[in-house]
Formats: sequence, C-alpha cells, structure tokens
Amino acid sequence: NIIPKLFADRGPGDHVRVWVAGCATGEEAYSIAMLLAEYAPDPVNGPPIQIFATDIDDHALAKARAGLYTLNDAADVPPDRLGRFFVTDGDSYRVRRELREMVLFAAHNVIKDPPFSHLDLVTCRNLLIYLGAAQQQVLFGRFRAALDPGGFLVLGRTEALLGKARRFFECVDIPNRFYRILATERAENPSRAE
Repeated sequence: NIIPKLFADRGPGDHVRVWVAGCATGEEAYSIAMLLAEYAPDPVNGPPIQIFATDIDDHALAKARAGLYTLNDAADVPPDRLGRFFVTDGDSYRVRRELREMVLFAAHNVIKDPPFSHLDLVTCRNLLIYLGAAQQQVLFGRFRAALDPGGFLVLGRTEALLGKARRFFECVDIPNRFYRILATERAENPSRAE
C-alpha cells in the first residue's frame, strides 16, 4: 500500500528519500532497502533511492555500516532474499555492497539535531517508548517538517501519535501504525513541539 506510492510518477530526475530514525544495528534500514530494491520499477530509469539511517550509538552504527550478521540474525530472512542481498562471509552473512550503498548511516540525535528534509517515508519504530511526552511532541514536529506532503510515517506497534500531532497525520493502517501526513500541512519550525 505504501511502497508503490513512493515510486508513482517518478523518473531518474526524482528521488525516493527515507529516514530510519533510531536505526540501531541496521536491520530495519536494510530491510527497507530490500523492499525498495525489489519494488523499484527500473534501476536505470527509475528514481534513485536514498535511505538515511541514524542513531546516537556509535558502536551500533559501526555494526550497521559493516552489514555483517550472524546466522542467527539472518534466520528470519527468506532464502531468496539471502541469495539476492547477502553474501556469505565465514559463518556470517554480509549485506551486498549494492544494498549497503543505498543506506547512509550517520550519528544523529533526533531531539537535538535538525531533521532531514524532503522525505517520502520516515520510520521510527520502538524509539518513542524511551522518550517522554514532551520529547515525543518535539519529534513529531520534526517528522512533520521533514516529510513532503503525502509522505508516510511508520511507528512501532506499541506506539502512537500523541496530542496535537494527530491532527497533522491520517492513519492508513491502524494495526501496523502507518500514517500519512496531510497534504496541506507542514511544520514551519521543526525545532519546537507541535
């Protein structure tokens, strides 16, 4: 329901831009990269894919950049995806270079650092549970400022939009916490709580 909309009416002069906030060791960022690569209509004439994956933990980011996962880490990856997107590296799996190059891992504090901009999709799963209500409101304002009109926000299944943030997004999938920013809304000042 979401990924086809990210590519609709886009050619090589456009981009599909995604931000994975709180990416930890990279599993979600690479999973999204796989889904986008599988759907991309034409790798030559289609829009380039840019995924920004951020976290404040330098150790986790180093692991994410390496893209090296144990057999146990990769146990839930279907065999066809393992074959397409990974190579064996000893007794581990390494994400193929082409997929790693789609993802830019960077140190970033979602509350203090400026958000990215002109995004089509933001995922922030299982980070809000570590933040207080005031910090969550700041973060929702930043996501609102970062997303282009009609862009999507994905939260963790135990998380939800709070307070005033609910009026700027519509829910497109309640159980999976998929939201779309209303096309008429955009934050003017991403540094303040909405």
